Amino acid sequence: MKNLFFKLKLISLTVILGVIISCERDPLEGIVSNDRQVLSFSLPEEVQQVGPANIVSVGDNEGVIDVFVIMNGLDASSLSPLFEISEKAVAIPQSGDPVDFTVGDNSFVYTVISESGVERKWKVNLKPFVSEIDGDWIVESLLFDWQIGIRTDWGWGVFGTYDVATNSYDPANYSPEVLSRDFPNAAFEEDNELTIITTLVNENGNPEGTFDFKSGDDGEYASFVLATDHNGNPRSYTDRFRKMPIGRGVWEYNIAGKKLTLWQGNRSGQQIDAAVAIDADGNISLSFDNWINEFTWDHWDAESHIQNSYTMYYNFNLK
Repeated sequence: MKNLFFKLKLISLTVILGVIISCERDPLEGIVSNDRQVLSFSLPEEVQQVGPANIVSVGDNEGVIDVFVIMNGLDASSLSPLFEISEKAVAIPQSGDPVDFTVGDNSFVYTVISESGVERKWKVNLKPFVSEIDGDWIVESLLFDWQIGIRTDWGWGVFGTYDVATNSYDPANYSPEVLSRDFPNAAFEEDNELTIITTLVNENGNPEGTFDFKSGDDGEYASFVLATDHNGNPRSYTDRFRKMPIGRGVWEYNIAGKKLTLWQGNRSGQQIDAAVAIDADGNISLSFDNWINEFTWDHWDAESHIQNSYTMYYNFNLK
C-alpha cells in the first residue's frame, strides 16, 4: 500500500513539474524575427544635432532618417553615429563605426538585417538646421493686451465680454491695442532691427546664439513715459514695458515650448522670457508678460490701459 501511495505521489509531482516547466517555456521560442528597424539614431557629441532624429520606415525594405544639424564648420567625412536597432538584427556598418557622409551629398545608407536574413536599407540624411527665428528682422508693430476686471462680467478691454457660463472670452472679440495710442513715442521702435544668429545647440537640443537689437533709420528707441498722468505729471512705465533688450546679447530657444530666453550682454545680464509665434509667412512675434497686480481706480484713459496690461507683443517681418 505504501508503494502504491509513493507511486501516486511521484506521478503527481511529475505532472506538476511538467506544468510548471511548460508555463515557463518562452512562447516565442522557435520563432525567427523579421524586425529590422532603427529605433534611435544620434550623431557624436562634437556634432551640433538639433532635436531627435526623425525615423520613418518606407515600404517593406527601405527607411529614411533625417537628422538636423548645424552644418557650419562640420566635417562630415568621418562621423561615428550611435544607434539602436531591433533585437537580434545586425547593422552594416555597426553603431559607432566611422562613416563618410560626403560621398552621398550629406547622406549615408545603412543596411539592417533581421534575424531571418531580410534586409532594410536606411538612408540617413544630414539636414542643415535653419532656425525659424534666425534672420534680420524689422519691427512691424508693437501691440499690447489690457483688460479691466479680468474674468468678470462687468469688465472691458481687448478681450471683449467675459462669458461666465463658459468661463471664457469669445476669440472673435479679441483685438490687441496699438501701443502708440497710449505711448505716442512707442512708434519710434517700429523701424528697429533685430538680428538673430544661431551659434550652437546645447545638450538639451535647444539652439543658442546671439542677437543685436538696434535702432532704425530714425536712430530712436521707444519711450514708455506717459507725458502727463491724470494729475498732470509725467509718469514712467519703462520698467514694465521695456521688455526687448537694447543692444547685443545672447539667447536660448526652447523649440518644443516655443520659448525664447534673452540675456542682455551675456548670461550674467538681465534675463527675459518671450513666447514665440510664427505666422504662415514665416514672420515672428515675441510676446512678453507684463502683468502687475496693482489695480487702482485713480487713473484715466491711457493710464487704465497701461496699468491693466497683460501682454506686450513685438511683431517682426524679415528685413
